[in-house]
Amino acid sequence: MAGWAVITTPGTGAGRIISIILLVVLGAMLACVLASRAWPRARAACLPLLRVGWVVVMAGALAACLPAALGHVAAVGRAPRLLSVFHPDPLALSSLLLVALVGLCAGQAGALACIAAAAAVAGGPLVSGLAGACVIVALRDDAARRGRGTGGLLGMALLSMLAPAGPDALAGAGGASRALVLPVVVLMATWPLLHLSWRPGGGRRHVPALRMADVAGFVVGGHLWLRLLACYPDSTVLSERWGYALVALSAGLFLAASLRALVARDMRRVLSGLFGGTAALPVMVAGLGLVARANDLPDMLGGVVACLMLLLAAGCIIWIALLGLCDAIEVEAGQLVLMHLGGLATLMPRVSALLSVGLLALGGMPPLIGFSISWMLLRLFGALPHGGSLAQEIPVVCVLAVMGAGWGVRLLALVRLVGVVLCGRPRTPRGAGACDPPWPVLGRCAAGVALACVVSLLPGGWGALARAGMAQVARQVNGGAVGGSLFALPSPDGVSVLVPLHGAVLLLVVGVMVGVVWWMRGVSATRQVATWEQGAPPAPPWMPFGDPLTQVGAGVFVRLLQDMAGWPEGAAAGVRRALRAWRAGGRCLMLPLLRFPDAPERLAPLALPAGIALAIALLCWLS
Repeated sequence: MAGWAVITTPGTGAGRIISIILLVVLGAMLACVLASRAWPRARAACLPLLRVGWVVVMAGALAACLPAALGHVAAVGRAPRLLSVFHPDPLALSSLLLVALVGLCAGQAGALACIAAAAAVAGGPLVSGLAGACVIVALRDDAARRGRGTGGLLGMALLSMLAPAGPDALAGAGGASRALVLPVVVLMATWPLLHLSWRPGGGRRHVPALRMADVAGFVVGGHLWLRLLACYPDSTVLSERWGYALVALSAGLFLAASLRALVARDMRRVLSGLFGGTAALPVMVAGLGLVARANDLPDMLGGVVACLMLLLAAGCIIWIALLGLCDAIEVEAGQLVLMHLGGLATLMPRVSALLSVGLLALGGMPPLIGFSISWMLLRLFGALPHGGSLAQEIPVVCVLAVMGAGWGVRLLALVRLVGVVLCGRPRTPRGAGACDPPWPVLGRCAAGVALACVVSLLPGGWGALARAGMAQVARQVNGGAVGGSLFALPSPDGVSVLVPLHGAVLLLVVGVMVGVVWWMRGVSATRQVATWEQGAPPAPPWMPFGDPLTQVGAGVFVRLLQDMAGWPEGAAAGVRRALRAWRAGGRCLMLPLLRFPDAPERLAPLALPAGIALAIALLCWLS
């Protein structure tokens, strides 16, 4: 995957030295992980070594991103054989930095997936394909349905076959013909990495529990779409067709992921649905980039690259913080089933405040990074070329309508999560005894949320750090056109500028004024308690907040929405009958597979030849 684009080497030998150091450190970390799995007693000694290794990788990536280490990016010939195995170019360095951050927070549980992700974003064509397949295998959830990830492995194999072997491979007709099928192959490879799925259900078989290593898969998937934009040939008709197809596909995937988050029954699967919605946005932005390249819109292409880079960094940081908070809640309050949680805003106020900030960032509330990304997406849609008739504008309007519906469902899922988990009262004895975690754990969670806030208020800082990679994707000599101010986000059309710091200052002033007025009232906040218990017996010591069966639950939230919408009594019976008929039809269709339970194993060897035949047929059709 790193071999798709032209191999670039720094003007000095510092880049080669950093590459060798990073390769040695990653090899030592891989040996340490394998040793800890072979000898469980060595796990305690390997964890500090892994953390030191990830710190070294982060320092090396940062040093290579600096202009003093990179120099000017120049297209040179081949690298030595050792560096052709692992030689990160400017585009890979930013992704490598994010993978190192995920590995530092993942610990031993996701160390193998993070090491494979580092090799996938910074390795040569063959090495990165094999490492990407290892990431897919490492992220596989045993609770998911059988065969999950087979298409991703096939896509990684096809990527290794389609990767050009030299600097001039994409210039010829053969390289261009191979690159024409890259959108389908990249979509196959990133499907399991980004948790993309059309299933709206939130069950255990459909939605895997989100883990820290899945964020590393998100970085690899976003890096693949950046590589696609960097090496896609200049074909006007095909680029525009693929671009609009990816935009429409990602809008449907975003809506399906939002529905999964709304109906999931535990906190990790709600976050998994929200994660799927975030992971569908790189596919949409890449499609907009192909449309911009087909219509020769360099300003829009620069906005696409900036939006995709910012989405990659912001998504990685926010999800690291949210998963760290989720782990802390699970340790203190027990299982993360929504019907068992409640009242954490009173029991764990600091963790609840940090969780609220992270969820607000996901919901797109200003001035956090989610609002900046949604603003850039709307500006990119506004910068699309307009047709001469109304019929040509209808597909774009339909995509915006689907995205609006998906975003509304996403906000409902966030409100449901906050209302059930943070509000109300505890519903289990262990939940009633929960409290804020120790300061080392709380400090790590606060550091992740603070880093997300810094990226929200200073969005241009990441763009300045990854300017060389952005210039490589936009095919510019330097990064001046794609870089921007430290505090501002310019729109692709150059008409407006978003400064999140202004919104933060406004909210701070309003908050201070409200606090002063509240202080002048002289009223202290107290919890409301019942003055008359109607002869009920006193609550036991493990239920200081009352009987959990009488508290607010997930069903009350659904009933509240039905009352707000004016849903008449008995109207849900028809919907239940339709759902039962749908499930009965699905069982009838699954009868052949139930009679032959080993059918997937028998058909598995045919998957690779069928995929190759399909790719060849598609290549012949496109050429």
